[in-house]
Amino acid sequence: MKNSGIHTNRGAADPGFSLIECMLVLMCAAILIAAAIPGIARMQCEWTLWTAARMVECSLQWGRMHAISSNSSTLFTIDSDKQTFCWMDPGSGQPYAQTSNRLPGKTWFASFPKSALRFYQHGNAAPAGTYKVQGEAGSYSVIVSPGGRIRIQKN
Repeated sequence: MKNSGIHTNRGAADPGFSLIECMLVLMCAAILIAAAIPGIARMQCEWTLWTAARMVECSLQWGRMHAISSNSSTLFTIDSDKQTFCWMDPGSGQPYAQTSNRLPGKTWFASFPKSALRFYQHGNAAPAGTYKVQGEAGSYSVIVSPGGRIRIQKN
């Protein structure tokens, strides 16, 4: 008889995993997932805070560029809820269309200049100041210099 290359072991158990082995693997995976959940929740809070700071920075950049391109000044205002902000025409006091934004999640403005920020047609800002965005994971400062430079700093 010629050897066909197929080996059969009569009486041996089927190759594969037993129910106990599968349960052990699933328990180990569950333990690893349970250990990772607090880190994932913390990372989500940090990303929400970073997103809020970037949203403020991008809005400030837009306001500066709008003031330069339209050759007029723009006014940045924050509502009393400390989560909503928008750009306004300083002459009429009317908000520009679709510039109203709300900070995401549980983030808010912890501090900001008392006077509304105004960008002028040359890109400079008055009053210069710091907008502190606070959240569960800490805070970021969005800093506007008198020359109009805007930067983010982790606190």
